[in-house]
Amino acid sequence: MLLLISSLVIYQCKKLSPSTEPPANPANIDSVASKLKLPDNFVLIKGGSFTMGSLEGEYGHQSDETQHTVKLGDFAMCRYEVTVGEYLRFAKETKSHYPAWLNADSISTGNKDFYKNLEEALTGERYPIVGVSWNDAQAYCEWLTKKWKNGRYRLPTEAEWEYACRGGTASPFNTGENLTTVQANYDGNFPYWNNPKGEYRRKTVMVESFKPNDYGLFNMHGNVWEWCHDWYDGKYFDECLKKGIVDNPLGPERGSHRVVRGGSWVSRARYCRSACRNYGAPNIRSDGVGFRLVFVPQVQSTAHPAKM
Repeated sequence: MLLLISSLVIYQCKKLSPSTEPPANPANIDSVASKLKLPDNFVLIKGGSFTMGSLEGEYGHQSDETQHTVKLGDFAMCRYEVTVGEYLRFAKETKSHYPAWLNADSISTGNKDFYKNLEEALTGERYPIVGVSWNDAQAYCEWLTKKWKNGRYRLPTEAEWEYACRGGTASPFNTGENLTTVQANYDGNFPYWNNPKGEYRRKTVMVESFKPNDYGLFNMHGNVWEWCHDWYDGKYFDECLKKGIVDNPLGPERGSHRVVRGGSWVSRARYCRSACRNYGAPNIRSDGVGFRLVFVPQVQSTAHPAKM
């Protein structure tokens, strides 16, 4: 079932390629990352084995969350979601991939006026970018990689994202058994399980809001859904379970939708769980979807070139 990922979505009519080259295998980073200077605001996350997915008894559990064991190498992830300021520098420099709410430096009018409800959160430099598709996010990664020439920037795999979100926990949230609106930005009218209601802010918050998880990552629950590298397949976790321990999974080889993770400012608490999976067409743009980056050091990125 496709979950509601925003208050409204916009589709483009661009024809999509059925598949994309996988990201560089993250397993090799552990031998070089600690010796290299990471970009500002990136943290090295030590890999290991973890249980991906959720138990059937977890409130909010869905059938596509079958638990299975995953082994990951080290990887570096940005502490924050990509911001409006960062993304607009890319769009203006390349004169392409403008977010859905912006056209030639003017805030959109007409049927896209709903974006204006976000007010300062739409254009403030330290808020997460929204209104960008998976294709836009990929283009941003490619641009940043070419611009800085210090390694490769890419979207996280779904397994990397969940591992990073959990921050070493096995509970529904990295905050424990519950998530409050003091800890994350989601629709507080729909709290987790039978917990008290909280605040509904009706917009995104700045990327450094709330306390980070134990890996130093902000807003892994709520604020914006985050694009991942992987194609979505509701049965993929079942297939992983059959294989035993899965080493650095890259997701299905092809598909029609890409994975998004984490929930958003408009989501119910149950959809912000560490294990919750959602998806969208690669060309979909939404006021509730953004992304964050993984960084691959130069030694690894040159050994594993990837095509966009």
